[in-house]
Amino acid sequence: MTERSARRSTRWLLLAVAASLFAAACGTTSEEPFASNPTTDGGGGGGASTTAPSPDPACDTSAPERSLAPDEGALPPPGQMPAGSTMAQIQADGKLVAGVGADTLLFGYLNPKSGDIEGFDVEMARLVARAIFGTDVGHLDLIPLQSSQRIPRLEAGDVDLVVKTMTINCDRWGKINFSSVYYNSAQRLLVRAGSPFKELDDAIDAGATICAVSGTTSLDLLNTEGAKVTEVGDWTDCLVEFQAGRVDGISTDDTILAGLSTQDPYAGIEGRKLSSEPYGIALPKGADDFTRFVNAVLQQAREDGTWQALYDQWLATTLGPSTPPAASYR
Repeated sequence: MTERSARRSTRWLLLAVAASLFAAACGTTSEEPFASNPTTDGGGGGGASTTAPSPDPACDTSAPERSLAPDEGALPPPGQMPAGSTMAQIQADGKLVAGVGADTLLFGYLNPKSGDIEGFDVEMARLVARAIFGTDVGHLDLIPLQSSQRIPRLEAGDVDLVVKTMTINCDRWGKINFSSVYYNSAQRLLVRAGSPFKELDDAIDAGATICAVSGTTSLDLLNTEGAKVTEVGDWTDCLVEFQAGRVDGISTDDTILAGLSTQDPYAGIEGRKLSSEPYGIALPKGADDFTRFVNAVLQQAREDGTWQALYDQWLATTLGPSTPPAASYR
């Protein structure tokens, strides 16, 4: 057993215990490990750690979405990853371990009927698994994470990558690598039908309470703007607070809000776009070979129509027509 596999085996034991507790409590039939009581960060401000990450000096703050260009030539055949590469290590382990959401309808959520985690983000992880192994069946393990866990779990080696509506920025580049953009979103505001708040400024001026999740750029923006915020662990918690009348609105990426609004017919998305939120697949810091490989997988999906087919399947009905975001490299 490799040192990498030994470390992961210990972590998997802990995850398995959490999974059994969750299954017993909720009666799900999911075979995926599920952290029933995920740890959250103790630091204030909702960040992903108690200290601010050092920005990557190679990251251009005006264009943080620029990633590492794929290697020239075709992708290596599945099952034949280059010797000594990060992909070869994953192939030797027999599994790609992906951190995903289980709380974001359309992108990563636990289907209560099937017990499976489904969504557009999950499909991005499947593409990478298929590129390494030839199939994702039996070779992809999905680990549900809260937003505040994304970077810590990646740094700890609990997961090989994270695909969870994660905005690319230079602070995060200081701790992890990012793929090229696989989806572009924007932060907006979700309020009740008939609400007087049509813009975030309206809610702030009235002293309204807005819900956001720890460890997100959405929370950072609300704090910067001086909003009165209720901070929770995941977006379904925000929906519970919203439907119980304990908060006046929810503010995050419009993609996430779209999923929440489908669960509440009396809610609607309002206001201008408050930010640009380019989503990237998060990868371990320094795993440049893996980053270039994932970028080649995404580029192939853009060119052969796979991205478009997955978007049309999962998102087009709710979010309208779209085309693949262009890749940008350093």
